[in-house]
Amino acid sequence: MQPIIFDLGNTTVKAWDTESSEFLRLTIEEFKEFLYDKPDRRIFGYATGNRSILSELKNPIRLLSPTDSMPLKSNYEDMLTLGLDRWGLCNSYFLEGNDSFLLLTMGTCITYNVVSSGVFFGGAISPGWEMRFESMHRMTANLPRGVYKKNSGLLGTSTMGSLNSGVDIATQMELDAMITAYSKKFELKKVFICGGHSNRLSNHLKNYIFAPVNYELHALRRIHDYFVKNNTL
Repeated sequence: MQPIIFDLGNTTVKAWDTESSEFLRLTIEEFKEFLYDKPDRRIFGYATGNRSILSELKNPIRLLSPTDSMPLKSNYEDMLTLGLDRWGLCNSYFLEGNDSFLLLTMGTCITYNVVSSGVFFGGAISPGWEMRFESMHRMTANLPRGVYKKNSGLLGTSTMGSLNSGVDIATQMELDAMITAYSKKFELKKVFICGGHSNRLSNHLKNYIFAPVNYELHALRRIHDYFVKNNTL
């Protein structure tokens, strides 16, 4: 029986019913309803949000864990503090036959993840696109809440234009500089970019590989199959 792959957040769940090839974005209550008449289906994935609902499910559950035996080796100081999305994505891309690469995630935060010769070395975490707009609005008295613009300019001639320059343009420049520095230091030839805001970069960072839609769920499925193959599920 094919698994249901899921990514449980604080308020929503991304899920892939691999039996029907259906991709879903559900509220937590909708996810529970979706599983109600499927008690025998194994669910496999992340639980980065509130795990309490998992105790209410009848399904056999397998969560990805930082203590799982994975194909990558790691030099990270404390695996228990490493985000499982970062770790899972890097292992999945490694399983696709990529030995050395820089993997970026573009979500609430931006993460940079270095893998060289089959070893995960770590990387960096910085504020994501919307977090930058939101923090400037919340932590100042007078700045409005900026909104991403596809064609922002380097020079802002208004407050809103300056916010767009400081986020839309500066984020792209940060990414370009960080990619260049990591690629040079670790002699990396491949840069793989995924996450909900990666589409904001395709016109600016053209020489890199962008993840297909729902890559995160496909990555979980690849790890699930790796566990099956190695009898560690």
